[in-house]
Amino acid sequence: MSHKKAPIDCSPIALLQKEVLLARQPILNEKHNIYGYEALYRGCLFDINNTDDGMGATGELLNNICACVLDVEVNDNLPVFINVDEKFINSPGFFPVQSDKIILEILESVPATTSVLNNIVALKKQGFGFALDDYIFEPEREPFLNLVSIVKVDVLACTPEELKKGVQNLAKYSVTLLAEKVESNEMFDLCRALGFTLFQGYYLERPRLIHGTKISASQQITLQLLSELTKPNISNQQIAEAILRDPRLAMKMILLVNSSLFSFIRKVSDVREAVIMLGVEAVKRWAIILLLVSESESPVEIFRTLLSRAKTLELCVMDTNLKNDGEYFSLGLFSGIDAVLGLNMQQVTEILPLSNELKDALCERRGPMGELLSNLIRFEKNQRPKSENESFKLLNSAYWQGLKWADELMGGIIQ
Repeated sequence: MSHKKAPIDCSPIALLQKEVLLARQPILNEKHNIYGYEALYRGCLFDINNTDDGMGATGELLNNICACVLDVEVNDNLPVFINVDEKFINSPGFFPVQSDKIILEILESVPATTSVLNNIVALKKQGFGFALDDYIFEPEREPFLNLVSIVKVDVLACTPEELKKGVQNLAKYSVTLLAEKVESNEMFDLCRALGFTLFQGYYLERPRLIHGTKISASQQITLQLLSELTKPNISNQQIAEAILRDPRLAMKMILLVNSSLFSFIRKVSDVREAVIMLGVEAVKRWAIILLLVSESESPVEIFRTLLSRAKTLELCVMDTNLKNDGEYFSLGLFSGIDAVLGLNMQQVTEILPLSNELKDALCERRGPMGELLSNLIRFEKNQRPKSENESFKLLNSAYWQGLKWADELMGGIIQ
């Protein structure tokens, strides 16, 4: 099945709105249970009917699946089928690393050349599965039959007699038969009687558009690093390697540990040494601060507020029976991460490996953490309670200490 394109508004105004990133159509078994989905290109930038742009369309489709925040999961942890053309097959560097749920559909325009066949063999060794798309029993496409696990037969293009004869010829191959373009109950029953076990078509369900938000390259890098830095039980070596993947972050970390904020006897010139001297938790904290400040276009005052919140919450729980003061620091720091990264809070918390308590506090203001954050935000807005109880006095003291700490810190990290 070639990359189908529904009419879509590609005007500048439309492109500023939430985007249609792709469509998906379910593939069902004979009991009408979901087996997987085909991901369908729905972009404006490439015309899949022009073979020069086929690789661009497939690349954009893979990016939209793997590197965007979608309204729904594309595959629900089931196989996802993606069309590939000759140019894409001969450019293996474009293939994603995660391959266990991806089945690559060889388009009808792909010739069975030695180069194509050899690349398919190599990709199969990496774990990719292959399907033969839009098959109508052409002799020239038979070399693919020993390499694919699924054959998608275009049942609309064949008579019942051709289907019966073609299925008989396929019996000598170890392939699963998928009937595509099934548009009636009669066709479904015929294909099932002939031995087809998978089905796709408008009779079963039409493609569903998937909306979502594209994440820029810089956002992707920031989120990847944040994901690494927020992992629990990360080792010295792992945190140093994560920081070193971003030369700017590594440089800023070195500048920070050698600044007046610390009083080491000798200069620190290596990130690994900084991790040992400061300790994992401290380095994680500083690396996250530096990363957010350096990668965001948000006003500096946002970071002053977030740093103040982080320190205030940390100081508050130090004088109470609440545990995990480090998580409370993260709570304050991440309380405005949606504004910093230009994504909504739900999207960010789904990507980062945060505890459920921290996610609930950030997204819903639930639990002790969420309640304390809500109180602090009200305090910032000068919405003070009528009676100044012990909780208020503790928050008041911590708040002014947090503000002072944030003010002193800003000059050291904004470079």
